[in-house]
Amino acid sequence: MTGTARPQEGPPGQGGIRPRTALPIVNTAGPPAPRSLPLRTRPPRSRKLRIALVRHHDLCLNTRQINAVQRRAGVLPHLGLGYIHTALKKAGFGNVVQIDTPAMGLDGEGLRRLLADYRPDLVGVTTTTPGLPGAIEACRAAKSTGARVILGGPHTEVYDRENLYHDCVDYVGVGEGVTIMPSLAEALEHGDEPQGIPGLVSRTYDGGAAPMVNLEDVGWPEREGLPMDRFFSIMAPRPFATMISSRGCPFKCSFCFKQAVDRRSMYRTPEDVVGEMAHLKDRWGVKEIMFYDDVFTLHRGRVFEICELLRDKGVNVRWEAPTRVDLVPEKLLQAMSGAGCVRLRFGIEHGDPDILRRMRKESDLEKIENAVTTAHRAGIKGFGYFIVGWLRESREQYRRTVDLACRLPLDYASFYTATPLPGTPLHEECVADGAIPGDYWDSFVRGHFQRRIGYLVKDAEARAREAYRSFFLRPRMVRPLLAHMAATGQWRNTTSGLLSLARSDSNTVRDF
Repeated sequence: MTGTARPQEGPPGQGGIRPRTALPIVNTAGPPAPRSLPLRTRPPRSRKLRIALVRHHDLCLNTRQINAVQRRAGVLPHLGLGYIHTALKKAGFGNVVQIDTPAMGLDGEGLRRLLADYRPDLVGVTTTTPGLPGAIEACRAAKSTGARVILGGPHTEVYDRENLYHDCVDYVGVGEGVTIMPSLAEALEHGDEPQGIPGLVSRTYDGGAAPMVNLEDVGWPEREGLPMDRFFSIMAPRPFATMISSRGCPFKCSFCFKQAVDRRSMYRTPEDVVGEMAHLKDRWGVKEIMFYDDVFTLHRGRVFEICELLRDKGVNVRWEAPTRVDLVPEKLLQAMSGAGCVRLRFGIEHGDPDILRRMRKESDLEKIENAVTTAHRAGIKGFGYFIVGWLRESREQYRRTVDLACRLPLDYASFYTATPLPGTPLHEECVADGAIPGDYWDSFVRGHFQRRIGYLVKDAEARAREAYRSFFLRPRMVRPLLAHMAATGQWRNTTSGLLSLARSDSNTVRDF
């Protein structure tokens, strides 16, 4: 199951992870020509197989975010499952439902009852590695109904066959769920044992990894049937939606998850992007769109075209996007601001030059300050991502990060604790340093969910809470926070989050 999010797991590395063959890196100078998908182009016959696509609660003690923020940050639609749903519809499978338990407020038993009522033949469950406990709970619920179960998502590009340790998992999807799922469904529809499907792994077959596809060839992600009114973000007014306009990131930050598909840059055309934005506004009344590209401004010419089309077509909708501090020239920022961009999410990460270098960020304090200040002048709010508790981070280095966050004209900030996710360079460095056990994630994947991976400095969690308090609970933030709550309607979540920060909620108690 494909999915895009801020760093999760990365390619195979330390800790007994069996490497896969990576796709070659392609540096494209511009949007590639459309490529055909191995999906049906003629109207297919109607198929009777019943399919459920599930995103379950993370149930995750390895979160990089403190509880006071995580519980109130929001529930965002899962784009990967939406694209798979679209691909299944194109292949003629009309009996497909998406089940998003965080949005629907379902626990494991509620999910089991819902699946028992629906009686699916095939259930696809998506997960990241830290979120695996919740995914396995979902797989068990699905298996109890007699369905075949496939586990996919970013996690399975790091661990594939290891997931078959759980008897509730029949198949593992590695790579593009938009091609794996229709092929698997067709085999099951005909009563065949699935074989020869790229990206499908079972106890008797290994199909490698399904190759990357162009999302524009798949079509827009299916949203009908989703509880759109239940999704929310503390950053946006309701109703809101998420989108992805491009794939791939050529940069190599040491903490960052990289799927094989992330190593190539692939772009949707400006016409297709703006068309989906207009559809979201017209069909769902969406007030704000959150882009979840890896780097939205990687191809600047395309962004200029998107901005021009938004203005020409009169698509009046707020939007925000992630980017890097070295990819936002002033003219581009002005064009984005004039086309409805209200916020940019910058991966700043740290305020100490030495740790920035160790993170492989390829940025410096001058670039950071210039980018955020220029965006602010253009009328675009700044959201800064920061990581505290880095390996061997001194108290002075930590303070430089907090000082930088408070010095910049940022309206929002997020402070994560450094977490060495499997296969990342950070994980390898931490194992070599003796900071974490090399077999932790192997054991975790096999079901030992009781123990959080160790923080890299003893007071990492306390540093994150302190950073949040230093940033948000200062007089300068009163006006922007009030303006934010008035613009988004997020009064309750924002105020309760601030109160929790003031009370210094702990993140040491497991919530499952």
